[in-house]
Amino acid sequence: MACSFCNQTEVNEEGVLPMPELLERASAYLEALEADRQSALALSEQKAEEAKLIRARQEGFRAAIEILGREIPDGKIRSSADAKEPRHRASRRKIPEMITRELSFSGEAMTARQIARAINYTLERTETSLKRMEKKGQVLRDGGTAGRSAQPVSRR
Repeated sequence: MACSFCNQTEVNEEGVLPMPELLERASAYLEALEADRQSALALSEQKAEEAKLIRARQEGFRAAIEILGREIPDGKIRSSADAKEPRHRASRRKIPEMITRELSFSGEAMTARQIARAINYTLERTETSLKRMEKKGQVLRDGGTAGRSAQPVSRR
């Protein structure tokens, strides 16, 4: 910053500003510096308060995600090119076990469409699983419906 009070436009014969005028300019300069300092402090306080509010929002959102039972990222945002670790797939659902559980809950024969809807799975893949389970003797199929087999289902 340039020193505004040092502009020596009115100097005496010796090349020096008169003392009262020098003190007056120095005082004005100090007041301007203090005003700048106060302004910077106010901005810093405002930014600090803004950072606190953002932190509180983050914590609230993290708590909401935890309540929903989801994994929370660590806060380090990386692009896929930066990722050093291979991405892990979600674990596979055990569809035959889910089908068996649904059939045991209902206690009645169910269509493949009803089972697919109940276990949130595609109809085509549900039918494929039912065919495999029928071959193993885990379910009995009669036309379009499937029911539990009389023999217990093996748990692996």
